[in-house]
Parts: sequence; C-alpha cells; structure tokens
Amino acid sequence: MAAADRRNNLYAGDGVTTSPAYILYIYGGHHLARQNACYPPVYTFVYITNSTPLTCNLIVSAEAADAPVKLPEEKITADAEEEDKLLLSPGTVTVIKPQEMKGEQKNLPELLKQVPGLHIIELKGRGAYTTASVRGSTASQVAVYVDGVLMNLGSESAVDLSTIPVENVERIEVYRGYIPARFGGASLGGVINIITKKPDGKGEGSLLLGTGSYGKFRANATYSTKLGDGNIFVGLTRDQANGEFTYHNDNNTPYTPWDDYDAKRKNNSYQNTDALVKWQNDNWTLEGAWKRNDRNLPYGAPGADKPWSAQGATQLTDQWNIAANHRRKIGDLDLGVRMEYLHQSKKYDDPEDTIGKYGQLHNKYETDRYGIAVDGSLPVGDSHLVEFLWNYYDETLHTKGDVISDFNGIEKHNRYAWNGQIQDTISIGEKDNLWLTPIIRWNSADGRTEFSGGAALNYKFDDHWSAKATYGSYNRAPNMYELYGDGAFVVPNTGLEWEDGTQWDVGVTWKGEMLKAKSEVTLTYFGSHVNNLIEYFVINPRYGRYDNVGNVHIQGLELEGSLKWDDWEIYGSATWMDAINKTPGFKYDMRVPNRPEYEGFLRVARNNLLKSKRLSAFAEARYVGNNFYDQLQEVKQDDLLTIGFGLRYSVRKDLKLVVGVDDIFDKGPEVLFLAEGYGPDRTMWYPLQGRTFYASLIWTF
Repeated sequence: MAAADRRNNLYAGDGVTTSPAYILYIYGGHHLARQNACYPPVYTFVYITNSTPLTCNLIVSAEAADAPVKLPEEKITADAEEEDKLLLSPGTVTVIKPQEMKGEQKNLPELLKQVPGLHIIELKGRGAYTTASVRGSTASQVAVYVDGVLMNLGSESAVDLSTIPVENVERIEVYRGYIPARFGGASLGGVINIITKKPDGKGEGSLLLGTGSYGKFRANATYSTKLGDGNIFVGLTRDQANGEFTYHNDNNTPYTPWDDYDAKRKNNSYQNTDALVKWQNDNWTLEGAWKRNDRNLPYGAPGADKPWSAQGATQLTDQWNIAANHRRKIGDLDLGVRMEYLHQSKKYDDPEDTIGKYGQLHNKYETDRYGIAVDGSLPVGDSHLVEFLWNYYDETLHTKGDVISDFNGIEKHNRYAWNGQIQDTISIGEKDNLWLTPIIRWNSADGRTEFSGGAALNYKFDDHWSAKATYGSYNRAPNMYELYGDGAFVVPNTGLEWEDGTQWDVGVTWKGEMLKAKSEVTLTYFGSHVNNLIEYFVINPRYGRYDNVGNVHIQGLELEGSLKWDDWEIYGSATWMDAINKTPGFKYDMRVPNRPEYEGFLRVARNNLLKSKRLSAFAEARYVGNNFYDQLQEVKQDDLLTIGFGLRYSVRKDLKLVVGVDDIFDKGPEVLFLAEGYGPDRTMWYPLQGRTFYASLIWTF
C-alpha cells in the first residue's frame, strides 16, 4: 500500500478541522514525522542519504539510497496499526474504530467503556444522560470534539455522550494526560476526539437495519461519491428504544418484604435521529450536521414505577452545525483557517408537574455559538517542528419559559473565550530515538487570561521497548451553567474561581511477538492534583449550586494490551485509581464519588469459526467495581460484571448478519445501593437495563 493510502487510512481529526494529513519531514540524519491532522493529503519529501529508521513516535522504513534521491510516495511504507497511537500524541491515547464493531448496536458510552482510565457515569441507564470522567476528572473537565466542533457548551454542565451518534464515525481517539496543541484550551481530564468517515469518490454506500430487546431499532444509510472537484459523504441514522424492562423493587423498604413487587421500568424511552453531509477537495472541507434527541425523563424506582404512576416529563434537543475549513501551503508553512456555527435548542415539558412540583412545566434553552480558528505547522531547522493554534468562541444562551417568569431568572447570557497554544517537537541526538515536546497555552474567558504548559519526553530503547513521561498544568473557567444556574433548581454563584491543577504520567510500551502473536502492551502510572475543584452541592431541599470545594489528589495505573494471530484477536484494559478529597474539613481523605477504584474490559474475537471464512465470533466482559455515590461515603453502588457474546456471518460478499446478546446473565437489574456501615441494601434509584438481544443486517453497495 502506498504511503498516501496508509496515511489516509490513519487520518485523525482534531480540535480545529476534520481533514486527514500526515506530513513527513526528512532532513539528513534528523527525521520529523508529525501529524497535521487538519490538512488534506499533501506530503513533503526532501532528500535522504541513509536508511536510518525514522522515529518520532512513529517508525517508517525506506529503501536505502547510494546517492541523494527524491523518494516517490510509493517507496515510503508504514504499518498502519503501529503508527496509529504514536502519531497522534506524545502522551497517552487510545484509538477505537467503531466500523470494526458495526452491527453490534453500541452507542458512544458503550464504545468508550473499553478505554483504560475512563469511567462512564450512567445516571439513569442506557439512552439517558451519560457523561465521562477521565483519570478521576469531573465530566466538565473532559472536552469532546466531533469533526473539530467542540461539543462542550457553556450552557451545560458537561457533554451528554448518549446524544452523540457513532454510526458514521471512522475512529474515536481518547487523549489522557498530555493534550496536543491541535485541541483548543487545556482540558484537565482529557479529550474525546470523534472523526466521522472521509468522503471518497468510489460511488459506494451501505445500509444497516437492526432490532433488539426493549423495542430497540437502529437504521443507518451512507453514500459517498464524487461531486465537482471533490468528494461528498452523506449519512443518516435513526436509533430508538422504549427502554421498558422488568426488575424487582423492594419499594425502598427492605425490612418489609411483603410490600415488594416486580415492576417495569417506565418513561425510559429515547429516539435519536441524525444526518451528516461532508464535502472535501484538496483545499476545502465543508460540513453540516444535524441531530435530534427526543427522550422521556425516567423517575426514581421506589413508588414511581406502578401502573398508575404519572407518565412524566420529556426533553427534546435539536442541534445543528456548519463548518468550513481551508488549508493553504505557504513555503514550508502549512496554514489553515476554520469557521463554524452551532445552534442548539433544548425544550423541556412536564405537563403533570411531577419532577419539580414547583410549576416548572415548560422551558426552552437556545444556544448560538460562532467560532473561528487559525492553526498551522512549520519545520524550523533540522530538528524542530512547531505547531500552533488560536481559536475564538462567541456563545449566547437564551432562556425562556417558567424558570424565567416564575423565578425572575436572566433571559440572556454571553461568553467570549479564546485559546492560543504553541507546541514544539524537538529531535535530540543523532539516533532520533529521543524526543522532547514542550507546549505553552493561553486560555481566556470573560476578559480573564490564564497560562498553562507542559512537556512530554519519549525515548525508544530498541525495536521492542519505548518509554514516555509527561507533565503539565491545566485550568478551566467555570461555564455559564455553573455561574448563573438554570433559573429553577441551580442558583447562581458568580464568585466561582477557575479550576487549575497539574498532571503527570510515566509509561512503558513493549511491542513484539508473544505466544506467536503480534503483541503490544502499555503500562502507565498517572497522577494529578486539582485545585478549586467545582462540584455541585444541595444547599437546601429546594435548591443547589456549584461551589469551589478545594483539592483532590488522584493517582492510578492503566494497563492496555492486545494480541493478534491470524484468526484470533484479544484486547484488554484495566484501571486502578485512587481519587481522594484533600480539602480540609469533614470530607478530608474520603473517596470522590463516581470514581470506582477498579475497572476492566476484555474483548476476544475469532475469525474463520468452524473453518468457515464467512463466520466469526466475539465476546466481551466488562467489570466496574464498587463506586461511592455520595460525598460522605455513606452509599456505594454495587459492583457489576457483564458478559456479552455475538456472531458475525457474511451471507455474501456485500451482505453481513450480526447477532448477539449483551449482559447474558442479566446482572444489570441486580445492582444495588449498599449502605456503608449501617442500614440495608436497597434497590437502585434508577435500575440498569440487563440482558439485551440484538440483530443487524448490513448491506454494502
């Protein structure tokens, strides 16, 4: 495969743009191989006089030359699987390819559960509000990008991952610790970067139809072809479920078993629809996306799941965005400009006034955000590659409805923010096996500017062993939701301070052959100290607000590894994490809620099952340890181990059938709240969905 093809297969989106590119700079004995992810496929090759391996988090092999010769693209070869993670960041990154699991009907939170160091917080089950914590961070400290569009809005506490579609996604990158310069801002927790499929001119498409338990239905249609002097991609998806399942309810009175009953989870449905259009040529990328999330808001289990219980509230969210990116090469400088606009409308209706019981029946929140970004990269001398980014956001929130009329709320909020950063990748020594990557950031919001920075050091010992170490400082401005509340239940606190903190990690990677399999194993020890942590507190039975609560110290271990044979493939990850509140007072040395101490994931796939090239099988196991639910360590959520299994069958070359079951042993509904030190175990306030069957048919044309 030619270098361009291999690099196109590896394209990575970024916080600025969506187009793929890898630019390989070769200067005598110094080799800089770096990614400029937002640039269309243009490569710069200069003369090489030896066959020294090219290394900068990347290994490239080339034919030796007796004299200076300009190498054609087809002579530069690379192993895409090896390049993946190392190209993307000098720190820690995990890459997920949803297309390899197409038909398994996984949503974004389920895909992310395999990433070490990342914890999915599911407050009300599948399809409900879901967020992520990275290495013990709050959900607000995790930045989420989709094709360069920042999903974090100032009008929300965090990104709801359940609303982000994945059927049209090519790859998902999860960055932890060191955050590269191509992502605006300084995310204390990490970055989840989602890249949709690239347009091509082959005139090909696909159609997926799926069904499953609890009224599951999923459909996806895609098509890509040439249009004008570029290529266009179109994708449409529908995903829905009624969410009703049976579980045992102790009626919140575990000492009186005679009032227990088998209940059905009600008011738990969702319907998600999305569309994506992307056009791209050598210099331009134009993209438009729309999604609608229509969900019911489920009530707590005890007493609210009887046949005569109220039907309850609904939430309808519409979001659409457009973006245009232009790239231009000026000498050695690769320069890009990106412009974008995002609009979101979130409508809340509770006609029976059953959730708030204070008259908040109908409310609407509308957000408009404009953004512009300039980024680029420039080789300096023989051993430096400088990358830079500057972006600006203008966001406005309009609030309408009962929360304003009944509580004298503020109808309009504005936020102006910009970020600037410079990163330098430096080759040290003649063997190109030691790399230093420093970064400096400027983050500004509402007229206040803060500085942060960091550095990464990578060393390649030999063909099997490599090591890395990173250190950095980070900060985050409180968003509009935290500062001004929602007009009803969250009251304003305009005195909130910026969060800040430091992070570090050290890791070692081994690549080679183990048990006759192509193998890779990475072990990383990480830590962070967070100051002025912003958390939500209930201040009385009626209201809550966000406050700076003090300090949190976090440390942990991440283990990630894979084994690949001709017919077998095994991937596993595990996390140990210790997140402790170090704020002086009565919560000192207590564990921080929603940060379980242990998590693990294992996936095993078998091709050519029963000696049939058409049949393959896969199995997954997920484990989440006991998890404190409250700040005082009085209530723990039970641990949970789920196991799933599936089969994939090629009916013919263009038609595949995928069938499977998640949580075979139906453990989800058995998860309980555990009273720490006293009291009985109780039914989960929001029971989890259990055993789920599914089937999908995929037609490519």
